[in-house]
Parts: sequence; C-alpha cells; structure tokens
Amino acid sequence: MNFVKRIMQDDLIRKIAQLMTEQSAAYTSLDSLMNQLTTALTVCEPNNIESLSRAGETELMRMRSRLLDITSALTNFSESRAHQTELLPIAADVREQFETAANQLIKSAKDFETKTGRATSLALGGLSFATAGIQMCGVPPTTYRAPVLKYTKGGIR
Repeated sequence: MNFVKRIMQDDLIRKIAQLMTEQSAAYTSLDSLMNQLTTALTVCEPNNIESLSRAGETELMRMRSRLLDITSALTNFSESRAHQTELLPIAADVREQFETAANQLIKSAKDFETKTGRATSLALGGLSFATAGIQMCGVPPTTYRAPVLKYTKGGIR
C-alpha cells in the first residue's frame, strides 16, 4: 500500500515539475513577444502591435491557468502529506527534478520582471511622446484612438 502511495506522490511531484518547466518556457515565449512588441512600437506598426498584444494576452492567460494547476497540485500534495501517519520519502530523482524546475522558474520570473521594467519605461516614454505630439500639433486628445487600447475593456474607444 505504501508503495502505491509513494508512486502516486512521486507522480504528483513530477507533474508539478513539468508544469513549472512549461511555465519557465512560457516566460521565454512572453519575453520574445515583448521584444517583438517593443520593435513594433518603436517603428509604429499598428497591425503588429495589435497582433502581438493579443498573442501576449493569450500567453498570459495560459500562464495563469498553469499557475492555478501548479497551486492545485501543490495543495493536493500537501493534503496527502498531512494525512500520512508515516511520511513517505520522495524519490531522489523526483526531488532533483522538482528542485531544478523550481529554480529555473524562479530565475525565469526574476529575469522577466527585470525586462518588464524596461518595457514599462519604453511605454511611459512613448505615452509622453504621443501626448506631447498631440498637444503640439493641436490634435484634441478626444479624437485620438490608440490602436493598442482599441480592444481593451474599459479602455479608450
């Protein structure tokens, strides 16, 4: 019986490690999208901006879903451990796989956080430039329709 429980426990930890590996890859994908979006914003390509923004939103939604799966699996693991009268050890290779995936996820998240700071600065600089251009050229702000905000909820329409 303990053998079966241990295998189930190890499988759950493997599943969590796999989800964390996928989440790390998603950060890489999001980073690529952000770099492409930065280029599209810099050269003012409205169609690419819109397309890349939607792709980023889709990736973020998948990441949120995966994060929920990770949290749920970790909760299941902790609940199963809480009910064990005799704690079953986790296999060494499974523990190593989990630790590697967790460390990679933390590194990917920190790297992405740094890069989003740069993207935020670019976006704020672009907003300031657009506002100054609108004011200097005499275009009333109410007639300006930014392509990025066209599809957002609660955004300028």
